Amino acid sequence: MRRVRHWAAAALAASVLMAATATGATTAAAAGAPEADGARAAGARFTPAKLPLEGAVLSSGAQLDARTTWVAGFRITEVGQGLRFTPVVAERVGGDGAWRELPAPAPDFDGRATALAGSSPRDAWLVGDREPRTGRILARHWDGTAWTGTTVEPPPGEVGSLYLLGASAPRPGRAWAVGGAAVVTSRTPGPVPGSDTVEQRTTGLVERWDGTAWHRLAVPEIDGNWWLSSVTEIAPDDVWAVGNTAYPDDQPVLLHYDGRAWTRVAAPAFTGLYGEYQSVAAAGPDDVWVVGRAVLTDKDRGHPLVAHYDGRSWSTVAAPEGVAGKLWSVTAVPGGMAAVGWEANGGPDRPLGLRFTHGRWETLDLAVPGYADLSYQAVVAGPGGRLTAVGAGITPKSSTYQPMVLTGRR
Repeated sequence: MRRVRHWAAAALAASVLMAATATGATTAAAAGAPEADGARAAGARFTPAKLPLEGAVLSSGAQLDARTTWVAGFRITEVGQGLRFTPVVAERVGGDGAWRELPAPAPDFDGRATALAGSSPRDAWLVGDREPRTGRILARHWDGTAWTGTTVEPPPGEVGSLYLLGASAPRPGRAWAVGGAAVVTSRTPGPVPGSDTVEQRTTGLVERWDGTAWHRLAVPEIDGNWWLSSVTEIAPDDVWAVGNTAYPDDQPVLLHYDGRAWTRVAAPAFTGLYGEYQSVAAAGPDDVWVVGRAVLTDKDRGHPLVAHYDGRSWSTVAAPEGVAGKLWSVTAVPGGMAAVGWEANGGPDRPLGLRFTHGRWETLDLAVPGYADLSYQAVVAGPGGRLTAVGAGITPKSSTYQPMVLTGRR
């Protein structure tokens, strides 16, 4: 199989959507500024897991109960001149238990699995791409025994691409999925017979499962192209979703649902040219965290962007000095949050991990010997705040990405 470069940015983030962006932003100090002049080394040690998966990228994870951790993603296989993506899920029961692959969520589906969420090992959801060939949208439910497919209707019109990038399912019979859809707005005949010039507009999607069916909810009108990357439900009338607009605006999008309607909330000010929000997580209604990337200059590849909601207002939290990269996933831990991502410097991706607790930053050592290219797409907090980092990497001698799961020990 040919080497798939920078899978995290090109393969997972909606490729059509991301192609339009030159995203970024920077951080401004929040009130009660934390230690931002550098991060001390974390006390946690991380151990790579032995996985039953080969040739796969892991894109998401979930702690389904005190003992059960799931990770999900997609296998990559070469088919002719193209690549085929097949959703996969693996499970670990017990903090030191062995990982096992679960039955294939959708063995005949050709698309990426991007988000995993659930309330228990008997109630879990896996969502992802719209399959170009059939138009099916990945939305599978696990009842403890088997996977069941559900139908997500696309927006009206000719849909060029559609991705569900984030999910939340904190209780049985209820789930959220967010993403974006590119709908064709015009077609102009091209100079070659049979060719067209196609114009598309991408807008954010919010889907809600009510126990019987998925329903698309109305979202605020936002100019230009934009999409949502992550969602978290705190209560039926308290749901947050985040994302960003596309180039040339490139600004964070922050939405809130009050049980009746979605509204756009002003993102807190930050320093820099551009900004994007990638992930949202909450410990409660007065402790909500968002992470992403800030771009300081046109040549900057990005710095961590972090924001916090205390129940009254949002503020940007100053990231540690000297830390570059993009935070892709956040999880709440006792006293704060932990986040993972990667630093892209034009060569191999280098892992990035940060923890912010009780006003102090720690760096997480997520490097694995022998891996020259390593990125993390998700982080999951287990009992006591023990972390599981989820992603994929390449060794100098390999040509394909292999799944990576690191388990932290304090």
